[in-house]
Amino acid sequence: MNPHDALRDNLLQADGIASAGVSEAELTRFRRLLGGTKRAGISWPRRLKGPLAKLAVAAAVTVATARAKTFLWPGSCAVVWAAVLRKVNGFDTCTYRTREVTTTGPRPDGFEFATEKESRDYRSEAYGSFSETYENGQLTTRTYTLLRQKLHLYFSAARAPKVCFRSPVSDESIREFHTHDPRQIVAKILAGRYVEIGNDVIEGKAVRGVELRDPSFLMDEGQEPRRIEDFVEDFAARFWIDLQTQLPVWMEISSVLKGSTVRTTRIWDQFEWGVPLEESLFEPEIPADCRVIEHDPSRKAPDTRPKTPAEEAFAQHTLAAPYLGDFDALPLPEVGGLSLLGVDPSVPWPAVKLLGDTKIQLAHDACVARWPPYEQVRAQLQEELRGKLDLDARDGNGLVATGIALRNRFWELGGGLSEVAYPYIYGARLVAELAHQREPEDSAIIDQIAESIMAYEVFYYVEEPAPPGKAQKNPLYAGLLADWRGRQYQLLQAGLRRGETPTWKDFVRCCDFICLAWLREDTARCLEVTRLLMAQAEKTGWTFYLEGLQRGEQRLVAGERYRGEITFTAPLMDVSQAQYGRRLWSFQGPPQYRRTRLPMHLKHLRTW
Repeated sequence: MNPHDALRDNLLQADGIASAGVSEAELTRFRRLLGGTKRAGISWPRRLKGPLAKLAVAAAVTVATARAKTFLWPGSCAVVWAAVLRKVNGFDTCTYRTREVTTTGPRPDGFEFATEKESRDYRSEAYGSFSETYENGQLTTRTYTLLRQKLHLYFSAARAPKVCFRSPVSDESIREFHTHDPRQIVAKILAGRYVEIGNDVIEGKAVRGVELRDPSFLMDEGQEPRRIEDFVEDFAARFWIDLQTQLPVWMEISSVLKGSTVRTTRIWDQFEWGVPLEESLFEPEIPADCRVIEHDPSRKAPDTRPKTPAEEAFAQHTLAAPYLGDFDALPLPEVGGLSLLGVDPSVPWPAVKLLGDTKIQLAHDACVARWPPYEQVRAQLQEELRGKLDLDARDGNGLVATGIALRNRFWELGGGLSEVAYPYIYGARLVAELAHQREPEDSAIIDQIAESIMAYEVFYYVEEPAPPGKAQKNPLYAGLLADWRGRQYQLLQAGLRRGETPTWKDFVRCCDFICLAWLREDTARCLEVTRLLMAQAEKTGWTFYLEGLQRGEQRLVAGERYRGEITFTAPLMDVSQAQYGRRLWSFQGPPQYRRTRLPMHLKHLRTW
């Protein structure tokens, strides 16, 4: 670096340090003293050369430091923020606590959902990192990044049997390790347009903090440019330092994704800087009964973009005729004022806060268990619906539309977490079954029956603490739902004999049927349906799933189990979505959740 550039950089650094909590008049005086201008568009009257240049550089550094300590921050609470960064960068070890809190609500239905994760983290520039993560007080994972062995180990403490995911650590990952830690938060905030947020007390310590409101802070160096403010709002990154040690004691980043009701706050605290860490801390032992799964992070997810005319046609057809969309164009009857089975849906609900996925799922199972069984109220419900909605005058489409309206009302009233919503989902199932009686060859009506059953019936039940071994499965899936999907499989076979081409909806139904046959331990049926899907792949264009189907066939032939291909995925941005889990992949849920679901072979249409 030439003397001119050295002088310029020192002035820029001094200017950057001074940019928080200082009046514009003071900054102007400081710049004039050093011969500079504003940070943007600095002009220089001439190049400095030789001994004069060296003298000017030394003088600039001396004056900048002196002014930063005395003129810019007078008094006993002086802070030179660049010195804070130099101090933390001088340590090669640190321990801290990390907490992540996500909240959504309270919603109109009275529910507020939240999760709290906490981890204890240990970092060593020589050995790597080790962390233990707890979710709502329960140990969930242990994670190691081992620099000398170039290994990453992930132990799941919440799974039975024990599992360890092991993957190599690349040179690039090691470089990222040395730059992605709490020190980087300090550096990024101080590199941006931060402001001082004054003094406070944290854990009995006098502290001073800074805040950055620019969400581009989240962008990594070299990351593809994008307008991050287009999808992140109400963003803030802050840290506070102990005024005595001038070391960070608390950092936090808080934001809300645009269009979401979820706030995520990540907090780092309980720092110990430069604490000795023994190498033995970073030497994990893999238990003998732990299954090790090798994972290669360099393997990229398959490209879902169509590559052949058949794949393109399949993608277009999927978009034009989405699963469960056969009746989307039908007008829905008004059922908002409808009262059924003597239940008053207008009764106000007390506010309920559910902390974490497990609490949400436990609340769902407990609530549904208090409802009267469907078979017990079916006859009374049918009589009421006949009189109040004139079911006998409705054709098949009219019945299905009524069922969809009742199912939407069920979700509006709180779904499986509501004491008063069950008559509406029972009604949705009932009228779909009546529609099936009138049009038994229509697979789309059976889809509606399955969707209504899955709206309140889950795949397995949750217990706390979780019992060892297998979860308790809902027999309705291996029974009634398997029968409904089996009936659709028969209709598909009849269509193939007539020369019809299977559709995306047929693929979804078959994948469900494989999973349900797996529940029945019917390996022969699983193999039969898998081979049918493989045989139709080239003709239909669903070749994106072919490799997975082939692996499934190999497992079934080897006597292992195969649960079918994943057909839908969705971004889990909202903790409240935990109530929609534990169903078949085809489950769509309420309208707002359904809009987030995407067929696996169309993932290229949305970036998450």
